[in-house]
Amino acid sequence: MTDANLHATVAAPSSAFTTAVNILTAPSEAFKALDANPTKLVPLLTVLLGTLLVMVWYFTIVDFGWYIDDSLFTRFSYMSEEQLTTMQERMESMSQNTFKMFGIARSSVSILLISVLQAGYLSMASALNGDKYRFSHWFSLVCWTSLPALLGVLGMVVTILLSPNGQISALDLNPLTLANLGMRSSSASVQTLFGSLNLTMFWGATLIVMAYRQWLHSGWVKALSIVLAPYALIFGIWAYFVLA
Repeated sequence: MTDANLHATVAAPSSAFTTAVNILTAPSEAFKALDANPTKLVPLLTVLLGTLLVMVWYFTIVDFGWYIDDSLFTRFSYMSEEQLTTMQERMESMSQNTFKMFGIARSSVSILLISVLQAGYLSMASALNGDKYRFSHWFSLVCWTSLPALLGVLGMVVTILLSPNGQISALDLNPLTLANLGMRSSSASVQTLFGSLNLTMFWGATLIVMAYRQWLHSGWVKALSIVLAPYALIFGIWAYFVLA
C-alpha cells in the first residue's frame, strides 16, 4: 500500500468523525464539508444500527404479556370490547420474536423512507429554483442532520436499564418525546402526536433550515418556508381530520 493510499484510508474515518462532531457543535463547518463531499453511508448506518440494536434489545427484554395488555390499553382503547378481544387473540398468537422482527422492519423502513422523501422534496424544490444541488447533496444532508436522533437512542438505553422488570411501554421508551417531557392533552389524537414527536426531530429540522440558508445564500424566511412546508402540510391535514 502506498503512502497516499494509507493516508486516504486513515483520513476517511477521521473526516467522518469530524463532520459528526461539527454537525452537533459547529454546523456551518459541517455544511461546508458536505457541500464539497456529500457522504451518506456513515451517518445512515450509524442511526440505523443504533435504532435497530435498541429495538432488538427492547423486544428481547420486554414482558411480552404486559406489553400486549399495555398496547391494547394505550393504542387501541377506542375499540369496542369485542374488537379488543379479537385484537388480543391476534397479538397473543404471534411470538415475541415476530414482534421483534416487526419492530426492526418498521424502524428500518421508517428511517429510510423519511430520509428519501425529505431528500426528494428538497431536490425537487432545488431543481424548481434552478439551484445546483441535487438529490445526492440533500440526501447526504438529511442523513447527517439525523445524527441528533442518537441522543434519543441513548435515552432509550437509559430507560431500558432503569426498568429491569421489562414492563416498559413503547410510548415511554424515548424520554425525549413531547409526551414524556410533560406535554399532555385530553384529546387522544393530540396525545398520540405528542408521543410521536421528540426534541431531536426539531433539532434535525433546524439543522436542515440552517444548511439550506448557507448553501443557497437565502434569507431565513425563504429557508424556513421551503424546508418546513411539508411539515406544515402534514400537520395541517392531520389537524383538519382531528378537529373535523
